[in-house]
Amino acid sequence: MENSIMIAQDNRITMSRYDFTPIEKRCLYYVIKEVRRLYVDKELREDDKTYQDLFSDMYLHLKPEQLQSLGDEVKDVYNALKRLRERTIEINTEEVWMVTSWILKAKHHKKTNTYEVLVSSEILEYLVELASQFTEYSLTVAISLKSTYSQRFYEWCCQYRNKGKFFLEVDRLRYLLKIEEKKSYENTAEIKRSILDVAQKELQELFEAGQSDLYFTYRVKDSNKRKILSYWFDIHTRETEEQKKIHFETTQAQIRRIMEICTTFIKRDEKYLNRVLKYLHLYPNLAAEVLGKLHKKVNDYPRKEIPAIIRYVLREDYGIK
Repeated sequence: MENSIMIAQDNRITMSRYDFTPIEKRCLYYVIKEVRRLYVDKELREDDKTYQDLFSDMYLHLKPEQLQSLGDEVKDVYNALKRLRERTIEINTEEVWMVTSWILKAKHHKKTNTYEVLVSSEILEYLVELASQFTEYSLTVAISLKSTYSQRFYEWCCQYRNKGKFFLEVDRLRYLLKIEEKKSYENTAEIKRSILDVAQKELQELFEAGQSDLYFTYRVKDSNKRKILSYWFDIHTRETEEQKKIHFETTQAQIRRIMEICTTFIKRDEKYLNRVLKYLHLYPNLAAEVLGKLHKKVNDYPRKEIPAIIRYVLREDYGIK
């Protein structure tokens, strides 16, 4: 991930309602990258012509090697750009409701073999982060994703990565992905199989291959009898994975120390020691607490009293008999 290119977009776009094919979204990623190169990645003054152009429709010039990597043939690029021209984006916030097109025009200059894309000033405002909140994500990862659902979840995970998790109601998820009218997705099990599992699997595989900076897992948040109403999405990054590894190793060391204390003072009751070990494996989060209590008892009481005290503490405080 050292050579990944970072781009950003306004959160209102990240959480807006649309449904792209993967090739259309990859095309849009290149558009966003070019917008940021021209308007965001350098300091702009109010008297700068580039700053003034921010409030006008903007022409982007894209290289063929960028766009043709989206498909095997020029026609694949044509189709993606044409669909972007025809598709609408709907933004609905506390401040404004707006429906507009992602691009106004696309042109291929065949003699020079360059592409020209016209971006509306209405959408340009969001693409260059005039709002204070934005999402950063890696262009390298975004373009490599094969599923449109992986692309959306990757953006959402990037938006909430500092919080470590986010939740979505199932109805809200249907709305954002524009699948609420598809009968097959009335069934939550189908959403899990065709959307959540697909996105989770692709992102985790890229993460494990060192090609992505994060992935997610999910769990039920709210349910009504057998109907799932919402999900938590837990975000895993390199940092959190390293923290988990350190925490696991620390916990294992604490469990080993607890068992050393127990075997030192309770030598002839192997079945009891196995019950203690089983409990610690079931509740590893209690290892530090148990170890602290045992250390205190060992230090505070005569040696001959410690076996009975250990059994008493483990029985009364943790139910280990």
